[in-house]
Amino acid sequence: MPLCDYGCGRIAKHQFQNGKWCCEKDWRRCPEKLKESRELKKGEAHPMYGIKKSKETREKISKARKGKPSPRKGQKHTLESRQKMSKAMKGRIPWNKGMFLTRSQIKDRYPTFYKAEEIRYNPKSKRKLIQVHCKNHNCPNSKEQGGWFTPTYIQLYERIRAIESENGSGGAYFYCCQECKESCPLYSFRPDYFLNKLNENDTSFSSTEYNIFRDNVLKRDKYKCQYCGKMAEHVHHIKPKKLEPFFSLDPDYAVSVCSNCHYKYAHKDECSTGKIASIIC
Repeated sequence: MPLCDYGCGRIAKHQFQNGKWCCEKDWRRCPEKLKESRELKKGEAHPMYGIKKSKETREKISKARKGKPSPRKGQKHTLESRQKMSKAMKGRIPWNKGMFLTRSQIKDRYPTFYKAEEIRYNPKSKRKLIQVHCKNHNCPNSKEQGGWFTPTYIQLYERIRAIESENGSGGAYFYCCQECKESCPLYSFRPDYFLNKLNENDTSFSSTEYNIFRDNVLKRDKYKCQYCGKMAEHVHHIKPKKLEPFFSLDPDYAVSVCSNCHYKYAHKDECSTGKIASIIC
């Protein structure tokens, strides 16, 4: 086995392009080189940064570069070069527009998202860009008004994560602009709000009473989800608390569910949390 060419005497493991062998991936990490760097006197050039230039040399370089653009900022492009780049980029899709997945791929990978959201391809684009509806019902791009828009990659990623993830909130709805987002009542809405955070001003029972009711339902179902049989974490109200508060603490109208099935099966269609939240009692 070859020995390290940098003086430490250890067995070499890595060979560089210059043909030398070293015991570390970076020659500066060699024990001998580390020792040398620690023993450098103050003001002496470090081998990592090269030889220290004298004051006269630095003054000459400064005069030679005076008036020239900094290499870090780069030189300005001429009008001809900018026109060439514009022609070359014409027709290309920005990196943050759409998601490069087909509808069949989304259906296979994200079945819950595929059922929850209506998607299509952009008919005006040659590429298969995914389009969705804006959540704000007053927007021309909403489902109520038959509109579509192309979401950014981040919007698609966050919406899929909110639906498909076990810890997802079910939110992160699609909005085509900031105005639609701020004027929509469902913006920042958490579907688990009524289950995890009780507002005593809106309910006729205390948090202690709810915890007793929840423990009784979980014990009755032996802490098993009534849809898939996994460990249950939530208690689902068959009759929504907002619409029928009289049955809020009735165990006969509640079942134990896991977080995943709670959104997939319990809150959907007419009983979706978004639809219930938009109802004014």
